[in-house]
Amino acid sequence: MHEILHALEHALIDSLKMIPFLIVAFAVLEYIESKFESKSSEVIEKAEKTGPLAGALLGLIPQCGFSVIGSNFYAKRIITLGTLIAIYLSTSDEALLILLANPQKITDLLLIMGLKLVIALIAGYLIDLVLRKKKAQKEECHHCHHHDDSCDDEELIGEEHCCSHTDWKAIAKCTVKRTVSVWIFLFVTTFVLGWLIEIIGEDKLREVMLTNSIFQPLLTALIGLIPNCAPSVILAQLYIDSAISLGSVISGLCAAAGAGLVVLFRVNKGFKSNVAITALLYVIGASAGIIIQLVQGALA
Repeated sequence: MHEILHALEHALIDSLKMIPFLIVAFAVLEYIESKFESKSSEVIEKAEKTGPLAGALLGLIPQCGFSVIGSNFYAKRIITLGTLIAIYLSTSDEALLILLANPQKITDLLLIMGLKLVIALIAGYLIDLVLRKKKAQKEECHHCHHHDDSCDDEELIGEEHCCSHTDWKAIAKCTVKRTVSVWIFLFVTTFVLGWLIEIIGEDKLREVMLTNSIFQPLLTALIGLIPNCAPSVILAQLYIDSAISLGSVISGLCAAAGAGLVVLFRVNKGFKSNVAITALLYVIGASAGIIIQLVQGALA
């Protein structure tokens, strides 16, 4: 019962913190949908040029609100997939605050932030470049069918939205409705995950961290995928205690998108697409961690 109450308390606190971000995100979405829907292609084109940079920089701010906003914006294709991944990769939740609270780790903090920023920028722009070329090839072929998986993006862009005009009362009503819906989903998911972490225990997680193994980043990236603030805090503390390497903490924190993944599965249509995005986040995070670990080993 103690574990349940503790998990319930943390879930309530963590999910309540997300409400302002959800309100802002949905209010902006409703306004954009009702006002600028006809110019959506122009918005996407501009986002392809500056989106990954802006997303990576905003994601560095130590909280997961921007990953939540990014998930909502991507669901409406206001931002590109590259921008979304850039936000996810640079997001670190409270991990940066944990490192900041340890003066001896300030240099490590700056190094981690710099590496995450570089990884987010490279991955974000590379993904958008690949998708842009793929889109150009698709337009040349003119063989896109609505039932094809490759057309998911186009179908989502044309998704019916809640408000069809710029009436502020209607926009406010739709914003509240969507915020409540996503918040309930977020609260339940956070509670269940928090309860599982309480049952497993942080000490148990420390025991299975594959210390000094080249495969450690694969495990930390998997832990980072857990859509909760606790994993990023655990990873930061493990790094401070020298239980995991620099490559491993980078791997875990790159994959740690916080509540962003929970919201993505709630608001973005296409379960296979969401799974693919999650897998892509894991692969990038784990690969970056392994490369850093190999470079460190070569320089040692």
